[in-house]
Amino acid sequence: MAVLTTFTRENAVSVNCCDTKTICIVASIRNLAQIEGAYGSDAALAVRHIVHERAREFSMRKSGIVTFSGGLIFFVMPRDDYSESDDVPHVLDDNSIVESVIAALGDEPVPTVTGMIRAAIDASIPPDVDEPFDLDEVGPHAAQMGGKTWRAGYMTDMQTANEVFDALERGELCFRYEKVCSACDIGIIGYYEALLCTTENGMPVSVGNKIPVLERLGLIGRLDKWVVASVIETLRACPDVSLGCNVSVQSATLDGWWATIIERLTREPQVARRLVVEITESALFTDMDALSDFIRVLRLLGCRVALDDVGAGHSCLKSLTELRVDMVKVDGSYLRHARATDRARARLRSLVQLARLCASHVVLEGIEREADVQISLACGAQWVQGYLFDPIFGSDLTHPVTNRDRGD
Repeated sequence: MAVLTTFTRENAVSVNCCDTKTICIVASIRNLAQIEGAYGSDAALAVRHIVHERAREFSMRKSGIVTFSGGLIFFVMPRDDYSESDDVPHVLDDNSIVESVIAALGDEPVPTVTGMIRAAIDASIPPDVDEPFDLDEVGPHAAQMGGKTWRAGYMTDMQTANEVFDALERGELCFRYEKVCSACDIGIIGYYEALLCTTENGMPVSVGNKIPVLERLGLIGRLDKWVVASVIETLRACPDVSLGCNVSVQSATLDGWWATIIERLTREPQVARRLVVEITESALFTDMDALSDFIRVLRLLGCRVALDDVGAGHSCLKSLTELRVDMVKVDGSYLRHARATDRARARLRSLVQLARLCASHVVLEGIEREADVQISLACGAQWVQGYLFDPIFGSDLTHPVTNRDRGD
C-alpha cells in the first residue's frame, strides 16, 4: 500500500492509500475564498462545515476514509467489484467515483443566514501516489477579488446561479433548436444547434446571458454536463438528426466525466458522428495543450468540433490558428457592423477568409434578413445561422440530415 504525502511550507500530510483495491481522491472548494470575500467569514465557515459533513456522509456510504488538511479533502475509497484477476485498470469506475464526489459535495446549495450559496467543487485522482505532491498545485488557486462593487456583483451572480440550477432541478430547462443552413441553399440544413432555454408561462426564454455568470463562479461544469448528456440522449432518440451543443472552454478538458462520455461514444459511433461540440471562449482559458487534447479526442471519435463566437469574448487568433477544429462560427457582431459600412464588410471578409484557412467550414451567425445571406456569400462563409430561420422545438425535431446536409 502506498503512502500519499503532501507538503506545504508549514507541514506535511500523509495518508495511507491506493493499492489496486482502493482509489485516492483529492477534493477542494474552489471558490471558498471568494465566498468569504463576498459573504464574510461566518458564511465561508458554514459552507466549509457543510461540505465537510457531506464528505463524511459520502465516505461512510462508500465504506471509505476521509481526512482534511487546509483547504483539501482526502478520500480513500474502495473500488467497486474489484477482482484480483482484472488486468484492465478501473478507469471508468474511478471516473464515476470522482464525479460522485463532486456531485455529493457540490450539487446542493448551502443555506446560510445571507442566502443560498453554492460551492464550486474540484476533485481529481493524484497522478502518482508514490510521489509527494504540492498542495498548492491541487488546491484552490488565489482568488481575484475587489471591494464593495465586486462583493455585490458576486452575490448577484450567486443568486442567478441558484435560479438556473433551481430551474434545472424543477425540470424547467429545455432547448430551442436553431438551424445551421447552407448559404448557397438555405433548404440544406447542416445541423441544429441546441440552445438552452427555460420555460416561463409555457414559453421558452433563452438563458444564454446567464452562462458567463456560471463561468465567473466556477459552476458551469454541472450545467455543461447536463446539456451534453441531454443532447446525446436526443441524438439516440432521433437517428436522422445532427445536433450541436455549446460547451464552455472551462469544461473542455478530459476529466473523469468526459472519459465516461468518450467511452459511450466509442461504443456508439452512429451517435458520435452526428454530434457537434461548440466550444465557447467566453471565459479566459490558458491551457491550450489540454484544450487541443480535448478537441483531438472528440474528432477521433467522429464528432465535429466548432469554435463558437469567434471574434467575441476571450476568443483569440491563437485559438483560431492553433486548434484543429472542423468549423469556425463567426460572431454575429461582425455581420451587424458589415451591414453599415464597406470597411466593416472588408473586416468581416478578412476574418472569414482566415477562418477558412483554419477550418473546413465557416458559419456566419446573426442572420436576420435575406440581405445577410448575400453578405455571407460575398464574404465566403459557407453556412449561416440566425433568426431568419425559424427555430424548432423537441417534438418537431424530425428533419433527416444526410451526408450532403452535414457538409461532410
